[in-house]
Amino acid sequence: RQGGGYAGLVLGCELDTKQMSQGEAQELARLVKQAALDQVGVKKSASGRDLTTYEISVEDNGRTIKAAFDDMTIPSNVEPLLDFLRSRASARPLDD
Repeated sequence: RQGGGYAGLVLGCELDTKQMSQGEAQELARLVKQAALDQVGVKKSASGRDLTTYEISVEDNGRTIKAAFDDMTIPSNVEPLLDFLRSRASARPLDD
């Protein structure tokens, strides 16, 4: 989920590896592993009111890992996963 920024537009996607091609599913799994989201946690800057914020939630074998950050705190190891997700995102309702 991506939100905030000047326009306040909310984008998001929900991906299920069982519904994806094998190649896409493997790429997503590789990017999630590389991102190490369980070590990211919540990293939001104290300044910058109009920053875009990002929330990623991954469910795997009954376990949920969540991470949140903004434009100023995006960990470099998460950027490739964020690019992958952005390319599949679409507009979402505010309460989604």
